[in-house]
Amino acid sequence: MTAQRTLILIRHAKAEPHGSRPDHERELAERGVRDAREIGRRLKADGLRADFVWCSTAARTRETWAAIVEGSGDGALVDHDRRIYDASPRTLLEVLRETDANIGTVVLVGHAPGVPALAAALTEGNATTDFADHFVTSGVAVLGVDVEWADLAPGTADLVAAFVGRG
Repeated sequence: MTAQRTLILIRHAKAEPHGSRPDHERELAERGVRDAREIGRRLKADGLRADFVWCSTAARTRETWAAIVEGSGDGALVDHDRRIYDASPRTLLEVLRETDANIGTVVLVGHAPGVPALAAALTEGNATTDFADHFVTSGVAVLGVDVEWADLAPGTADLVAAFVGRG
């Protein structure tokens, strides 16, 4: 039997409005920094520490994770992967399946609509939350996974907790 794994899916915190910068370079708004720190505090309070982090290369996701670390003190190894930016749920699954089998808790920091759609697919039939409608910025879904990372597929996770970081 496979040991229980934990997957923490995080949609980046509130970013600055679209402007003259390319979307990939948009940074967090002040509120986003506060909200991400609150995510970190909440994860710490709940005893959730990442063993490994997959993070989009976009500025707002990198800054989200940095602020989460400020709030939690978590110093897990981070892989900033370009594939996560603007990724489909299928691509996000492919990335997650590359996680080392010895890793127990993985965080993925990404974007909508990919992250909410992935949460919905992984918990297919196992959760009552409508992730497409309720996964706002700074949204977090904590999933329990009973398969190897390489075997992660739709319907293989259960929703353990969901919250929105607001600081």
